[in-house]
Amino acid sequence: MKKLMALALLIALLLPVFATETEETAAETVVPSQPALSLIYNNPLPEIFEKVSPSVAVLAQVSYTWDKATDSVNKQEKGSGSAVYIKEGGYFLTNHHVIEDADELEIRLSDGRVLEAEIVGSDEAADVAVVKVNEELELTPVKIGKSSDLKVGEIVLVIGTPISWEMMYNTLTTGIVSGLDRDEADYEASRAIGLIQIDAAVNPGNSGGALLNLEGEIVGIPFMKYMGYYYKDANNEDFVVYEGLAFAVPMDVAWPIAESIIATGSYKRPRFGVTVTDNEGPEEPLKNYPPAGLLIGEVEKNGSGFKAGLRSGDVITHVNGVRVKTFREYTKIVDKLAEGESFTISVVRYKDKDGNDLKKFEKLELTVTLEMID
Repeated sequence: MKKLMALALLIALLLPVFATETEETAAETVVPSQPALSLIYNNPLPEIFEKVSPSVAVLAQVSYTWDKATDSVNKQEKGSGSAVYIKEGGYFLTNHHVIEDADELEIRLSDGRVLEAEIVGSDEAADVAVVKVNEELELTPVKIGKSSDLKVGEIVLVIGTPISWEMMYNTLTTGIVSGLDRDEADYEASRAIGLIQIDAAVNPGNSGGALLNLEGEIVGIPFMKYMGYYYKDANNEDFVVYEGLAFAVPMDVAWPIAESIIATGSYKRPRFGVTVTDNEGPEEPLKNYPPAGLLIGEVEKNGSGFKAGLRSGDVITHVNGVRVKTFREYTKIVDKLAEGESFTISVVRYKDKDGNDLKKFEKLELTVTLEMID
């Protein structure tokens, strides 16, 4: 289970405006000769927090034990994160790692109610999950925003419950979008999902909460933060600390997954019927050294890959003309395509149809189609 690592972060939010002298104000106001930085007093953050906060809850993993000596049942909390009410009917959005391996789940609302929650479904690859409360809720679903509209430098808000739900329920922090499409930030991830980098403070418990724009729309799910690492040099050992490096799953990725989970209980990606592993090798194919790329293992009969002529042992080197060396690089391209869409792959082949080594490798250009395969 991923865990956000704690690190205090203070963010000051200043929005600049420039004062200029006019005839009406000249007699009453001393205007500096240089543009002056001042604060805008119509701060939208309190209004956004007041509107959205009730729909952001604590999501806790709990378990129950029976004490034979006292004949009592004890509840133990195994961990907690945050969750966002996104659809009427009791549906909350969170991270997969918040609900992973859960025995039982509780939603803890701002009005003090503690409600049993059940897992509707999740997608580990994108770290997205949906849970449901089977009780009537007087909550307003948070409006879904488009993460693709975000720009670097844009002001964003984070609402969630870090550290302790008793002390810090629904803490608001603010910052800016520091970067977009950070595909390599989560080195444990199997797929490229274009993470949003932010400098707003996030800590353990913020996972599954809301990353909001200034319209009060959820545009991402905070889930990870860099803190630091130990390294050794020739003389001693130092500790390096990272500040302001947090990441969120973009809503353009999370929302289609959530919609599918709510409708069907799961999320399936279209594919073309092969299994692959990363193959380490040279940039260009050599006689006895297959190139870096995706080594095909199993080819499913009647799948698009089988129909295109792919074989076990083939190495995929390009997708739509783009060089790919890892599965993550492959997903960065293919995950943007929909079921039924076709694309080209460049393949290097070292074996014949019977599995025997070819005297000389072959280079092929094939077209495959994404299909929904059970």
